[in-house]
Amino acid sequence: MKKPHQDDQTEPCFITDGPPSSDLPMPPHRTTNLPQILAGLSNDELARWPGDLADAEREKRRKAES
Repeated sequence: MKKPHQDDQTEPCFITDGPPSSDLPMPPHRTTNLPQILAGLSNDELARWPGDLADAEREKRRKAES
């Protein structure tokens, strides 16, 4: 029976031969940033978001309503 790791191996082993496997899913790509996402939320949805960016978006909407 083989060991799951080698005690005498000093560095991790990585498979580097060839391109990535075609059966792996495509990595996600960021197409929008968080302020854009928050700007697209309704007021009710935005009310549930914590954090400074959500607070800034709520303040921006309050000023626009005035």
